[in-house]
Amino acid sequence: MSRFTAEQRQVFGALADILIPEAEGMPSATSVGVADDLLDRVANLRSDIVGDLLRVCRLSATLDPQAAIEKIWTEDEEGFAALGLAVAGGYYMSEPVRRLLGYTGPERRPVPIDAPDEFGALMEPVIRRGPIYRSV
Repeated sequence: MSRFTAEQRQVFGALADILIPEAEGMPSATSVGVADDLLDRVANLRSDIVGDLLRVCRLSATLDPQAAIEKIWTEDEEGFAALGLAVAGGYYMSEPVRRLLGYTGPERRPVPIDAPDEFGALMEPVIRRGPIYRSV
């Protein structure tokens, strides 16, 4: 079940495209689905911002998107932070954006045993100190 109505998604999308328009070979926020399934993914990951997003959508519903962004920026710091987080978070979770940026996701890069001296110098105080823990 979605937390956002079609109208709220439309308002969110209009605001998102003000924050991330199509430019320099990169797609706009709505063209990669930021107001669709990606909004639901962000809301599931950060349920703490859903109330702020719903408030922002409610207050922006009757305003021009540019005017709404300016109003949120000046009058609702928490709302603007939630909006920016949701838009940017969804945008960078989208496959087309990740592909355009060449980001394949997190990679495991273990440090080899024969690492350069800088690694040894960084780890020396930790090794010298020995294990620090408290038995439970």
